[in-house]
Amino acid sequence: MKKMILYCFLVCYISPLRIYAQGYRMDLPKLNTFSPYQVNENEQTFVASWKSLDTSVVRSIIVYVGLERVVDKGGRQSVLITTIKGDSTLAENEYKPLDMNAYVHDYMTGQGWYMLMGQVSTKGLVLRSAVSDPELLTPLIQSPIFDASYDGGKFTIKFTATAFAATPDEEVKLAIRHWADRRGMAMEEKVVNLITDGQPHEYAVDFLHGTDNECFNMQMVNTGATVVFSGDIKVEQQLKKGNRIWHTVALTQMNRPKGADFTKENTRGIKVDTMNVYTFSGAKHVLDYKRHRDNGWRLFYTAIQLIVAEDGVTTRVSPYSDPVYFDVN
Repeated sequence: MKKMILYCFLVCYISPLRIYAQGYRMDLPKLNTFSPYQVNENEQTFVASWKSLDTSVVRSIIVYVGLERVVDKGGRQSVLITTIKGDSTLAENEYKPLDMNAYVHDYMTGQGWYMLMGQVSTKGLVLRSAVSDPELLTPLIQSPIFDASYDGGKFTIKFTATAFAATPDEEVKLAIRHWADRRGMAMEEKVVNLITDGQPHEYAVDFLHGTDNECFNMQMVNTGATVVFSGDIKVEQQLKKGNRIWHTVALTQMNRPKGADFTKENTRGIKVDTMNVYTFSGAKHVLDYKRHRDNGWRLFYTAIQLIVAEDGVTTRVSPYSDPVYFDVN
């Protein structure tokens, strides 16, 4: 495979854009969570719980299921990585459309990645943008949530892509955006010019404003173009020994009406609110903590709460709760 590292400050055309989301206040206390119970690996469900909250307001709870590891030595390394496999059952030049919103763990090694209006081929995951596609439904691939807060928030997204233009003289542009998930933080966007010679090339795109709950997507800019992702997609950062890195593999959100009472008493005599968490995205072994442990990861869940502020517009948000692990009874 012809490889070519293209560091964007040298070769790629970059259109930096920082967009500040409005209406979030990080002023709610973090939830006091307890160990998961009724864990069913086959059904991919469990019950999460936290110290009970008042019922005087409408409240949303989001439970994130994630994998973490502690860095054993310093240096530049991956905080998130997946290897794309494609679909070997397809013909050489065949593209298979996926569902409009589709998790793509069947075509890569990682969990929690999904595509909007994506396709798959023998060589990898495919973004193909037709002229007739609505502007808001431009194909994209999106990462799980991950921690990119180390090294002052500086991180690099690396990927391999093969680009085909609709016409010989057309440039193919790929927009890469990252933002803080459900926190209203700044978003950073860069636009990369892809090489359109029908060969795979490696790209590296630098960002400066990572947080502890990042998410990014890669989206087509051109109509009529085709981009095939192959090899690895990874996020690299400069890390120190002892840093905790993590990413999500599933999440569940539940909205609780005003006055709804879900309070129970746990085995320790503490009044708790509970929530059934469903992790089924089609991926296997999401809740198999032993399998994750064998691969160097520890399975946990964490949660945040959100309520609408008094002005009816602003959303108040809590920090993540402390992680609760599946390998501790």
